[in-house]
Amino acid sequence: MKTKKIWANFSVKDAERTNQFYTQLGFTPNGTNKYPKLASFLFGDDNFVIHFFEEGSQIDEYLTSGSIRGGEIIFTLAADTEAEVNEWAERVKNAGGTILKDVERDEANYYGFAFADPDGHKFNVLLMDNM
Repeated sequence: MKTKKIWANFSVKDAERTNQFYTQLGFTPNGTNKYPKLASFLFGDDNFVIHFFEEGSQIDEYLTSGSIRGGEIIFTLAADTEAEVNEWAERVKNAGGTILKDVERDEANYYGFAFADPDGHKFNVLLMDNM
């Protein structure tokens, strides 16, 4: 079986706050959003869609708000330069995100950091310039 498309769905406490957060980071809103309690954005060159449904929406039975210890995926956002990684970190801080791991080179010599959005959903920004 072949799927046509894949996207992610997260639960959030406040869709408007989530909309503001990802807009401040510079992501493009998904134009197909027809739900009032949904923030939806496009990520990456392939326009991967992540939906952020506000609690009380139609998919509550499948999702719980915020991160579940050990049970949530972490998305990686690829960067092209160290300056871009640093800019991402500054934008995340200014938009109200939480830095989980400061900008640094890791044991594989990748340059990046990890953060959580206001609802605890995790991302990292990574420059893999040594590949």
